[in-house]
Amino acid sequence: MNEDLRTYLALGDSMSIDTYTGVPGGGAANQFFRTLAGRWRLDDRTSDGCRMPHVPTDGRGDLITLTIGGNDLLVNRETYLARGLESFAEEHLRLMEAIRRVNPRASFIVGNVYAPQEPLSGFERAALAEANAIIASNCRRVDAELADIHAAFLGHERDYLCLSIEPTLRGAKRIAQLFNEAYQRRS
Repeated sequence: MNEDLRTYLALGDSMSIDTYTGVPGGGAANQFFRTLAGRWRLDDRTSDGCRMPHVPTDGRGDLITLTIGGNDLLVNRETYLARGLESFAEEHLRLMEAIRRVNPRASFIVGNVYAPQEPLSGFERAALAEANAIIASNCRRVDAELADIHAAFLGHERDYLCLSIEPTLRGAKRIAQLFNEAYQRRS
């Protein structure tokens, strides 16, 4: 194996995949991969519908992106709204720590969660803000760079999302830009 070849490990959910963009290679992970200078290979382990328990933690990379949490919030919505986000916080941190243990020197970029196209209630908006604050806090705890997808998508939901919650080609391009900006801050 050529030691000059570095690995970009993409982990997470549909925020990173090609499927909803309508273009092969149009997902955020693939778009970001094409911006990397030098010799890189892509190990894309993202999947539609992925939730935290399903993210593989054995992958190795010099650069890692993680988009996760939205599906967890949707599936466990009633529980989190009723009982709070403590279990989300613990599971998210455990996942990030497991990835960091295997990749102690990797550049690690983590995206937060955007709002869907449908309006959220005030309570739901507050819960999403709390979840994103948890993600930001966990980033600091494991020395990861936050890609603030939520802020970037605000006001652009019609252009950046389809099927209410899936990134369009433009949405994926914006996520890839955020990954690149975060990577540049780390370099």
